[in-house]
Amino acid sequence: MSELLRRTFLKRGIAAITLPTVGVGELQHIAAALEDSRRYADAALVEHFRRCIDEAAGLDRTVGAAASIPTVLGLVTAIDQTARDARPDVRRELQRTAALAAELLGWFYRDLGARQPAGYWRDRAMEWAQTAADSRMQGYVLLKKAQAAWDERDAVGMTTFVQAVQEGPWHLPPHVQAEAAQQAARAHAMLDQDVNAMEAEIEKARGLLTEAASPAGIGPHFNKALFELQVAICYSEAGRPGRALELYEANLTREAFSKRDFGYFLSLKGAAYAAAKDPDNAAVSALSALEIARATDSARTYREVLRVVGRLRGWEQRSAVQELRQAVLR
Repeated sequence: MSELLRRTFLKRGIAAITLPTVGVGELQHIAAALEDSRRYADAALVEHFRRCIDEAAGLDRTVGAAASIPTVLGLVTAIDQTARDARPDVRRELQRTAALAAELLGWFYRDLGARQPAGYWRDRAMEWAQTAADSRMQGYVLLKKAQAAWDERDAVGMTTFVQAVQEGPWHLPPHVQAEAAQQAARAHAMLDQDVNAMEAEIEKARGLLTEAASPAGIGPHFNKALFELQVAICYSEAGRPGRALELYEANLTREAFSKRDFGYFLSLKGAAYAAAKDPDNAAVSALSALEIARATDSARTYREVLRVVGRLRGWEQRSAVQELRQAVLR
């Protein structure tokens, strides 16, 4: 990269190393837009940024969140700087793109167990979505706040955010509405183990998912296999671990999920085994999940493994449980 190009980025507080997937031609385009947004910021530039965000999300699925954070932080800075002086029509698209990047950062920090920066970036995503008048993204960020409440087992928080998603004027696509209904089902299971209300929301979600086209735009990850595992969580929380384990057995495969996500759901499967009073399988599942959590730096998965260890108190004399506890201590 030329010295002039390097200085252009550094002057704006952006290290070019944070844009590793962008070619030199695109770097020049971005640098020109940073210097003269009104002239050079255009739809092609927006597409460059969005492609970089997609690539960072793909990297997260294979090696974990930590590797992608510098890239997306650099992208957010570049997008924000470019949007300031861009033409109004381009500025709005850049703000929508910034909201996508900020929501992704919120997810990265959530998986790393960093609650404060995760919350900060979700709030920034909401702010950019509001300034861009992107109602769908606003509703989607509320859904992400509901998911973060699950990490803390905050059923009231989940209910509050999900109600806002379901009752707000967001015009969300069917697959996102399905995810919201599934979250509502889980909240019912956690709050009062009301299986009838839970299953009503599950069937609502199943119908929405059936009518949805191939997921695109926001929430493209939500598919049938993921939905069935989310349903398994509902049954586990409702005190029906046997049904949950049936769903895990049928849908949790390495082919259907990224390495990190496979480990996360494996830890929840371990919790279902523990609830079903099967300590050996619980320990084996949790031990495998622990190995993946360490390989992908997923603190979220590690926390779920610790929950399984807590559920296995009273079975410490089992050899599999002892092996799990020793692995956690290491």
